[in-house]
Amino acid sequence: MTFARLRVADWVVFVAALALLFTTAADWYSTKAGEEARQIEQQARPEEGEAGGQAQAEVEREAGALAESKERNAWQENGAIDRLILICLLLTAALGVAAGFWRASGRETTGLGPYALVGVSASVTALLVLYRIVQEPGFDELTTVQIGAPLALGVLGVIAFGAASSLRQEEGSPDPEPAPAD
Repeated sequence: MTFARLRVADWVVFVAALALLFTTAADWYSTKAGEEARQIEQQARPEEGEAGGQAQAEVEREAGALAESKERNAWQENGAIDRLILICLLLTAALGVAAGFWRASGRETTGLGPYALVGVSASVTALLVLYRIVQEPGFDELTTVQIGAPLALGVLGVIAFGAASSLRQEEGSPDPEPAPAD
């Protein structure tokens, strides 16, 4: 097994699949109160070289704790659709990594192969994440979308595009052979 067999599109899928795991840890949702608390926390922080008092530190600490209690990532949401999205995200990441190892092993594929599975999984998961961005958990007036959900959507798009590119390359040319070891 050698990773020299991987093409550029294969590497894109492999690295994006690993990056997808990190997008689950970023905050996906917050509330208006959580955003206000985060702003208060940042305003209470003393500027560089400025002396901060105990009251200012207490306000910063309390505002930070309130903001943290209102923010949720993909692992913290409890709804059925949120659990399904998390499972699909993890499945897509696992399939992306497995497809890279499959290509590195030099095994022949019959049918569409592992990159087709990765592409379909990334596309379906992207639709679920897009649905959840539009239909936010809780009351839409109170809930706000944070950077994690759009970031996951972008990474899923990269995975789907990379998988499609890999499939097109697979049809057009044989696997590049690694350089012989001396």
